[in-house]
Amino acid sequence: MAPATPSRRLPKSNFHRTLASDGPVSAAPLDEAAPHRGAERQASNFTHPEHSVPPRSYHEAETLVIVCCHAIFHPDASSPTFPLSSPFDESNWHLASFQRSDPETGKPGEHETFLGHISAGMDTLTSGAETGGNLLVFSGGATKAALTPLSEARSYYNAALALAIYSGQHGGGDAAELFDQGRILLEERATDSFQNLLFSIVLFRQITGHYPKDIRIITHAFKSKRFLDLHGPAISWPSDKIRVQGIDPIMSEAEYHDTVSGEERFGYKPFEEDCLGTGELLSRKRSQRGWKAETARELGANLEESVQQLLQGKHVKELPWSEARFEKPERLDSLSAR
Repeated sequence: MAPATPSRRLPKSNFHRTLASDGPVSAAPLDEAAPHRGAERQASNFTHPEHSVPPRSYHEAETLVIVCCHAIFHPDASSPTFPLSSPFDESNWHLASFQRSDPETGKPGEHETFLGHISAGMDTLTSGAETGGNLLVFSGGATKAALTPLSEARSYYNAALALAIYSGQHGGGDAAELFDQGRILLEERATDSFQNLLFSIVLFRQITGHYPKDIRIITHAFKSKRFLDLHGPAISWPSDKIRVQGIDPIMSEAEYHDTVSGEERFGYKPFEEDCLGTGELLSRKRSQRGWKAETARELGANLEESVQQLLQGKHVKELPWSEARFEKPERLDSLSAR
């Protein structure tokens, strides 16, 4: 598969596509999908040239930055009122009961932490000397289908737009521009932390034609062990090429101990016993969040046989990224031409 070409159209989420009964859903033009971006623009007489748009070049892309999504920011980005939808307003988020604020105890809503994750991800593209080699992936599927068909990843991108508007960046600012440039990608299939990691690696490969050299995961600090001790080794990712940037919610002593205990019991332990998440418990959780087994075959299209097997829940000893020299493999278009 050749690298993606530039587009001025904002693609619909994968979940929206599955609901279409009369064929594929046409992607709305960017200014239709996000009218707030064009609200301040004057009509233009610009005529597009009659030549092909050069394909994006990802030859410098080396670091995959994954923001793991944990909730859904639900305001409609295609609505004219979207600029009024504050990402700091808890009512604009679909949160689990344990993520909500508690006025009696003073506990703040965890959406503020999720905004911290988003901002940290954006910083990897806009601050520092190595930003040019980074690609940012918001990872999370449509896990709350009973409430909305919106994916967590799509909603985090919308929240990034809302943050930019809130800070005075017209039209979505850096978030909109970086998305247009292909520097922000949306992984809309993952239903748990293992899939956040693996599916983001696959997306990076599908888009750039090669695997990342390094991975940075932005999530809760208390989940660091899960990624470093379990998920990375489960897919044979080199231990010196994966790092976690942990940002925890604001917690009291009691809340901290409850959180760490819950992570050990319901997060770490199940994956310790079932590292690929294919057993009864973790498979059931995935199904409850909208996972379908056939999706694994779709994700593995045109990829190496070993990666396809891993996606289907099989233990694989040798994977493209587990090679000692960690060289870039052949491009996807070369593989698919065979």
